[in-house]
Amino acid sequence: MTLQSLSETEFRANLDALFKRIQAAFDAVDPDDAECEVQFGALTVLLPRKKSKVILSAQPSVRQLWMAVASRGIAHHFDWNAGAGQWLDDKGRGIEVESYFKTLLKEEMGAELSF
Repeated sequence: MTLQSLSETEFRANLDALFKRIQAAFDAVDPDDAECEVQFGALTVLLPRKKSKVILSAQPSVRQLWMAVASRGIAHHFDWNAGAGQWLDDKGRGIEVESYFKTLLKEEMGAELSF
């Protein structure tokens, strides 16, 4: 699905589903290790022990999901790929947001999450 054919409703539905899966995975996580919150179209994971955070933010004007990890100087932009049913990086490197996010959190928290 291209940007032109991905409606605002579809964009929001795909993004909301992802955010809900991620947020639910943090229900059993000790807040001293990580906290997850969704506000104003962004999902933020605070990692107090690392003094770090990971932000996934909606960019509706370009129908993208952006990820920022300031402590690592990392930023990625993801487009919805309807054929794969996944958010994939816009540079064509095959980076899928959920698996990348899980790997990043495992490195930062030392624990594996499933969502």
